[in-house]
Amino acid sequence: CSRKKTSTRTPPNKRREISSLRSKNISTAQTTASNLTTSSIRSSLPSQQKITKKTKLDIASTSSKSDSNVPLDGYSIIQNQMLFAFVCKTNCEVCGSRWNGKMNINKREGLFLILSFQCSTCQNIITIETSPKVVASDRRDINVRSQIGGHLCGIRHAGLVKLMGAMNLPSPIQDETYSKWDRNLLIMVKSFTEKSMKKAVAETVAAQNGTELMVSGDGFWQTRGFQSRHGAAALISCNTTPKVLDIEICSALSIKKSNPAKYDNIIRSHQCEKNYDKSSGTMESAAILIMFKRSVPKYGVYYTKYVGDGDSKTFPVLSKIVPYPGKEIKKIEDLNHFSKRMKRALETVKRQHGRKKLSDGKTIGGKNRLSVHNILRLQMTFASTIRKSKHDLDLLFKGSWAIFWHKYSTNDDPHHDYCSIDWCGYLKSVRDKTPYDHTSHALSRPVLDAIKPVFNNLCSRESLTRVVDASTQNPNEGFHSLVWLMSPKHKASSGTTFEIACCLAVIIFNDGYFALGDIFNVMCGYRGYYTDQAMVHFDNNRLHTESKENNRKRRKEAGRVLMQNDDEEEDNDSIIDGADQIDDDNNDTNPVTGATTVDNDTTTDSDDHVTDDNDSISSSDESLDDDYGYYNPKDKRTWTDEQ
Repeated sequence: CSRKKTSTRTPPNKRREISSLRSKNISTAQTTASNLTTSSIRSSLPSQQKITKKTKLDIASTSSKSDSNVPLDGYSIIQNQMLFAFVCKTNCEVCGSRWNGKMNINKREGLFLILSFQCSTCQNIITIETSPKVVASDRRDINVRSQIGGHLCGIRHAGLVKLMGAMNLPSPIQDETYSKWDRNLLIMVKSFTEKSMKKAVAETVAAQNGTELMVSGDGFWQTRGFQSRHGAAALISCNTTPKVLDIEICSALSIKKSNPAKYDNIIRSHQCEKNYDKSSGTMESAAILIMFKRSVPKYGVYYTKYVGDGDSKTFPVLSKIVPYPGKEIKKIEDLNHFSKRMKRALETVKRQHGRKKLSDGKTIGGKNRLSVHNILRLQMTFASTIRKSKHDLDLLFKGSWAIFWHKYSTNDDPHHDYCSIDWCGYLKSVRDKTPYDHTSHALSRPVLDAIKPVFNNLCSRESLTRVVDASTQNPNEGFHSLVWLMSPKHKASSGTTFEIACCLAVIIFNDGYFALGDIFNVMCGYRGYYTDQAMVHFDNNRLHTESKENNRKRRKEAGRVLMQNDDEEEDNDSIIDGADQIDDDNNDTNPVTGATTVDNDTTTDSDDHVTDDNDSISSSDESLDDDYGYYNPKDKRTWTDEQ
């Protein structure tokens, strides 16, 4: 008898599920690999390399008693009435009776007080000082800290007076004494700034593998415009972790002899801050030239590549007055400023045409023409092309002209010779043999003919050569904003105040807020628990913000990849259907399908477990110090470097 042969083929629908499961497993493995590198990506961020994340440990070092949960080196604000009521609940140390007497202020120096308590029964007097004395000085700790805090907040003496008045606290030290102490503070801050910049130079030499460095330079002024009497310029390294290498501050302020009698009284005690005689507009080029000249004797390095503005007068000065005989300084264009030329040129063309009619009978502006929105899109696309292709002139040339010809293309006359299949929808449609419509992105050809001279000028090989290996001055702008936080542009200030703000900004920009604790340690004799807690909070907030921004960019990029994968699913489905049909025709099956499915299930479980671990690590790394802002009496931890 004949035996009927039974088929063990897997149904087509089942095979699709298996294939889909394989794809999911592969995707899960890729996601796991991505998560495994999350911490390494996060640690490669610029601020993560500058600032060491802090964790909390035992706080016993700040307290003389191990069982105390209060940092004894910190301050607590208490109302005088509450203090007096507390003392009234104690007994006099001499007569032993319940204390009842008077509380007086024997001495006040700014926020520092000497309080006395006199017993009405035995007339015994005890005194208490509200702040310790700074070592080797007559100054008090609370006044030194308030002075530094005033500079960090950008409110200075006048702002401190308002703050203390609003909080019902004694006013700070007098303005004359405050100005005198500012000069001493500047000397101290300068020493820490020099150490920070010297360390930054050593790191830059190691990163760029030599003593011939590429730096970006830019000037800034204390107030808006170019009429400010105080200005400065800074040189910042052009590597993955940009840091300030040198800074030069110029002051052109001098006392005018309009009133001879008043002038004689002022000049006796005046310490002149003036170190610059020319106009304020030339401060930038003069300051950068000074820093170039002293780079060899100060650090032993040469600044051979300079990133500057396209309209800056600095590079012509460096070319005319050669700081390094026998060495040429190469100008590196700032790609952001270069891309802005596209916007300015297009706006000029639009302004010149005005209400004139083009060949199609319409003006150059309007909807779907050379509008403000389209000008910005062209500028941003041009800037993005420079960033992506700045290391290859040919790619940069093709990418720049691809912007124009992609807009110039129509359904009847496409021009996509310069486009890339990575982003061009038309080339993808040709590859996939699908229809494509140019209407959504095309601009009117008369408009494009009018702006073509702009592309001929900016997108020529001669012009694009200037942005090959270009860099950016974004770190300089970030440093300027940090200075203006401590020396606001809408308020005039002395040269000393502006210089203190610049020095503090260098320390914070290079090493983070926590490095300011060394200044408190030298000037006050200790850092302070609450001071360290606040500084670490600022640094962790900076790390969190940068990590969040980086995660947003990665999620956006992942979304693009996901959309591309979704577009390719239909093609994959057709391939799978074809494979199923072949399998049905041959009456054959894959003998390892079942085993592979089980193995993949096991791998998926393991991958999910690893992913969860990485998620917990990620959330731990990105968490902020939520303890700052209130005091937890059960918390006996302090900040220390994470091992």
